[in-house]
Amino acid sequence: MARSIAPDYGQQFLLPQAVEDWVGAEHPVRFLREFVDSLDLGAMGFAMPTELEGRPGYHPSLLLKIWLYGYYYRIRATRKLEQACAEVLPLMWLAGTLKPDHNSLWRFWDANKKPLREVFKQTVQVAVGTGAVGLALQAVDGTKIEAVASGYSGWSKEQMEKLLAALDRAADENELKVMEANQGPEVSGPELPAGMAQRQALRKQIEQGLAQLALDKRKHYHRIEPEARRMEVSGRNRYAYNAQAVVDAKEGIVVACDVTRKETDQGQLGPMLEQAHENVSSAAHGAQAHTLTLADGGYGAGADLQVAAQQENAVLAPPAEGKPAGDNPYAAQHFKYDASAGTVTCPQAKSLDYEGQTIKDGVPVNRYRCHHRDCPVRALCSKDRKGRQIEVRPHTPVVQAMRQKLEQPHHAATYDLRSGIIEPRFAQIKHHDGFRRWTVWGLEAVQTQWALLCTTLNLRIVYNYWRKNRSGAPTTSKAVALPAWAVKFARQLVLCTLQLLGVIRPRIYARRLRGAKFFCPVPSGQYF
Repeated sequence: MARSIAPDYGQQFLLPQAVEDWVGAEHPVRFLREFVDSLDLGAMGFAMPTELEGRPGYHPSLLLKIWLYGYYYRIRATRKLEQACAEVLPLMWLAGTLKPDHNSLWRFWDANKKPLREVFKQTVQVAVGTGAVGLALQAVDGTKIEAVASGYSGWSKEQMEKLLAALDRAADENELKVMEANQGPEVSGPELPAGMAQRQALRKQIEQGLAQLALDKRKHYHRIEPEARRMEVSGRNRYAYNAQAVVDAKEGIVVACDVTRKETDQGQLGPMLEQAHENVSSAAHGAQAHTLTLADGGYGAGADLQVAAQQENAVLAPPAEGKPAGDNPYAAQHFKYDASAGTVTCPQAKSLDYEGQTIKDGVPVNRYRCHHRDCPVRALCSKDRKGRQIEVRPHTPVVQAMRQKLEQPHHAATYDLRSGIIEPRFAQIKHHDGFRRWTVWGLEAVQTQWALLCTTLNLRIVYNYWRKNRSGAPTTSKAVALPAWAVKFARQLVLCTLQLLGVIRPRIYARRLRGAKFFCPVPSGQYF
């Protein structure tokens, strides 16, 4: 006769289960608990509870565990975390059956932005200690993530100027009456509020926005999230932030992360490499100095390459100086500059004459010009009647050296590994974790959320090392192991005693122990 297994909702337990038995020995929540318990939260800057009156506050370690669990399992909303604390068994185990509400979770997050970013650095140091960071090859890149602010509610400079002009016209009393009757002139952009106080507040917002645009040299402004900027996100122009990351090649550990307001990656190479060195230096004992960093053309500005060279960082990045050479044999990048001799040589092996120095964008620029009028390729080289002119900047030697490196086959093959190192990390955050839009407002909050996302990536990798180290390890339980027959006899004895005392009803709790041969003399006549 075929039988099937079905749940028994009326099943009772003789003794309550221990909380430690709710999850397996290798469950990720055990790793998260060990990781948080190993941190010195006070030294990291977390606000420790000091209330002497009223209801005691939740300990930071508890709330940090809940937040890390949430990001680990793609639960980033405070209300969903609150619900999970009461319904998801592993999180109930991690929280010790405590159920902080969404307000407590958010207040902890909002009050500890900087310490939460420090947690990311701790994951890097733990990863270095476990050997998950190779310190031989790494890649840096950025990705645009859309801001919370809607792209349709932002203001352009033109809209703000028209709206400000409309407010000036509405200052006249007669114009006010007309506009309050909704008969005023049409204004592209937001409608004017009816009240005088609201209009003054709107004027102040517009003036602040125009001042910010003049300072940033931008054409768009969002009054709700002024720190966000218009960027190209998945082929659309939206308000966004530029998330940066440096990823080690061995296991994909993120060794540095940050978020900027800049639309491009220019100027980020030096700060990101410096942060990566700082994060791993204490655990790697200076081995970071031998790491080769791969970057795309967005980091190839001459000034960025010069900063990396001054920091003694080994970098491979296509220079972004000048126009692409293409098939032009007389492009500016084919002119060789000798820094020691101070000379420029053209592709025809002819020297250019020094013309003088000028200042461009605060940078000294040396000018060299060709005066060889009998050159057979003069017409192909330049259309300037005075002859071809070449400008040499302080970073020109570094740019030339980088181009020569990338022409070497082994360096070119190494550079081809760049996308395979860092792009999967971004894909995991955006596709696997479903994170394509920030859920917090402002640059500092966005930086904290990005740090938590990168922390999660690192914890998932370090967890695999933690699990491998636990495989075959002896149990840490202090309980004394008893023979099976002794456990069955003790359970039967307790049941019989409780039945004879009338504490439990035999017909509900009486059951047969698997393989037991002991009988209990109770009136029901049942045996176990």
